[in-house]
Amino acid sequence: MFHFFHRTPDINLDCFTASNATYMTTPIVKASKAFPDWWLKLKPYTPTFHHTPENPHHLSREKEMTARDCYSIRELYKKGIILENWCDLVFNVVDDKISFHHSNGEAPMLHSNDQVFPGFTNHYIVKLKSPWIVQTKEDIPFMLVGAEWSHENYDFHILPGVVNFHHQTSSNVFLTIRKDVKQQFHIPMGMPLVHFIPLSDKKIKIHNHVVTDEELKT
Repeated sequence: MFHFFHRTPDINLDCFTASNATYMTTPIVKASKAFPDWWLKLKPYTPTFHHTPENPHHLSREKEMTARDCYSIRELYKKGIILENWCDLVFNVVDDKISFHHSNGEAPMLHSNDQVFPGFTNHYIVKLKSPWIVQTKEDIPFMLVGAEWSHENYDFHILPGVVNFHHQTSSNVFLTIRKDVKQQFHIPMGMPLVHFIPLSDKKIKIHNHVVTDEELKT
């Protein structure tokens, strides 16, 4: 693997992929660059009308805050990085069977439920093999959560956890999908999948690199 030395007080993340298409179309980005489209279309306030107690027959025009001005959402997207979906994925669940198709990269893997039994017996656990390897010299844990504000039209869930790119470099994703719900859904390329949030106040600098397959394995 590659080793870079950055003399800064920031968290320098070196992100490597052997796919030029992934490097060009779905790079690792700061969360501030990945607000959901619906949120970007919002106005900070929306007009509302209320009857006043003094005059119940009169409508008073007021302003009501929208999620565009929500402190918790704005602060969330100031922190961490986003792993976007690097390919088009289609899942089919029919008659207690699951199938999937992907446009590029490694195929999704159906993960054994033995590791979580007796939990999640009514769910498929699917592993998405990320094409990104992430490294940092900073020994800082990152919370891994789904980019939920971008998943309003989906029933799958991304299993959360804590990772440390100083000790391990993979950025794989684990989905849970219900077995008892007949469904077909498409996760498009470029959709935010995972939000990695550093458990630190340090700023993040992202350095994306495209390398050969052989270099990625070293």
